[in-house]
Amino acid sequence: MYRFAAGYVSSVIIAVLLGLVLGRMPKVFQYINPAVQLLRPISPMAWMPFIVLWFGIGDIPAIVIIFIAAFFPVLLSTVSAVGGIDPIYLKVSENFGIRQPQIMWKVIFPAAFPQIANGIHLALGTAWVFLVAGEMVGAQSGLGYLVIDARNNLRADILFADIIVIGLIGLLLDTLLKAAENRIMKAW
Repeated sequence: MYRFAAGYVSSVIIAVLLGLVLGRMPKVFQYINPAVQLLRPISPMAWMPFIVLWFGIGDIPAIVIIFIAAFFPVLLSTVSAVGGIDPIYLKVSENFGIRQPQIMWKVIFPAAFPQIANGIHLALGTAWVFLVAGEMVGAQSGLGYLVIDARNNLRADILFADIIVIGLIGLLLDTLLKAAENRIMKAW
């Protein structure tokens, strides 16, 4: 869970902050978008040989894999959400004298949050899948490592139990994220 939390939370924070900035600067995003669209469809597992080469074996490769898996869905949904904000919100906030950085946190982020939350939610499932995959290759412990170890030792019972635990933890994470989203939505 440490690997997942470190990779997922850091990815969400960086992607949301970068997405808020790029969403407000569509001309800049036009230049960055081709690079994003080039990198986005590459599976995080395709980067694994380089990640292991650069970071070695242990926790860091799995964290980096999770970061990559969660980053692009959150970034693109945030940019899209900010770009799709009704201009009337910005005009009203201007009339009330709200300026940067307050406009970002009092107007833009709350207005874009439902779509950003969708991206965060999608990234959760993707990151969880790639945590297990990353642990299969670059870690010495964890659920993914246990899957490979059970396979190598022909322990179908441990393999099946591990699969059930992976699904249950994924369901728990999804439920907790939905509850957090609902609390934030009610506050706004």
